Amino acid sequence: MAKKHYKAPLHQTGTVITTKTAYGSTSDMIADHSKYKITIEDSQVLCKDDKGFYVTSKSRIDTGLADPNRYANISSRFNHLEEVENASRS
Repeated sequence: MAKKHYKAPLHQTGTVITTKTAYGSTSDMIADHSKYKITIEDSQVLCKDDKGFYVTSKSRIDTGLADPNRYANISSRFNHLEEVENASRS
């Protein structure tokens, strides 16, 4: 009689990633920070992914490496950003 070998089920998280990478930051994720009530340094950019907004350094964009500001650094995350109202509205 042959032994049955255990085969683990394929792992599915249920989340859909709409960006190019799951952990890295790319240039198509950059958002205009002047539309929001936020100030950042010259060496930083505001990025948007499926979970919301986060601030990262420009040196992390399009490197192919994982960006810790995206997945591990909670202090760089912004869950809710308010857009600045246009002054030209009547």
